[in-house]
Amino acid sequence: MRHLLWITLAAVLLLASVVVGGWTEITDLRRAREWRVRQAGEAGAELRGVHVRVDEVWAGSAPNLPERALVLVRLALRGPETARQGWTGCDVSLRNAAGRVWLPLISADAEGAVKVLSPDGENEGRCNPIPYDAPPDGQEFLSDQIFLVPAELLKGAQLRVSALGTRPEALEFQVRPVLRDLQ
Repeated sequence: MRHLLWITLAAVLLLASVVVGGWTEITDLRRAREWRVRQAGEAGAELRGVHVRVDEVWAGSAPNLPERALVLVRLALRGPETARQGWTGCDVSLRNAAGRVWLPLISADAEGAVKVLSPDGENEGRCNPIPYDAPPDGQEFLSDQIFLVPAELLKGAQLRVSALGTRPEALEFQVRPVLRDLQ
């Protein structure tokens, strides 16, 4: 009888452990995915106190690689610092109609590519809602993301923007890049 009590207690503790572990995994998954995506217009949209809009989208392809293109997306973000605190871990991605996802390039060469594609020759930095040189509350600041994508994506794509504090919510913009010649 005593052994049955210990076996029952062990089974209850095992079940409790599985429930707690599963709950934390589900919570982490919920925070890591964009489950509720809202379409945003050309004027942009607000998500958790920060207004986001696509400022410009440029693209270029090299003559020796016509099947690939570089796409530069310049975002404009505006909001009070307290709202921007929830936007740490800003994620930006491009998607095609089939749901394939492209993430921004992160390398030392990416800065040079941004400066080449950008008409003003400036790199505004990656999506960071709390930069050290942030403007006062209510003023926009810009951020640049560059993607290496198949050339057919230049016909149109969806740009998805979210952050650690906004997930599972995200904003989605329809983008059509302005093609620039890189010769």
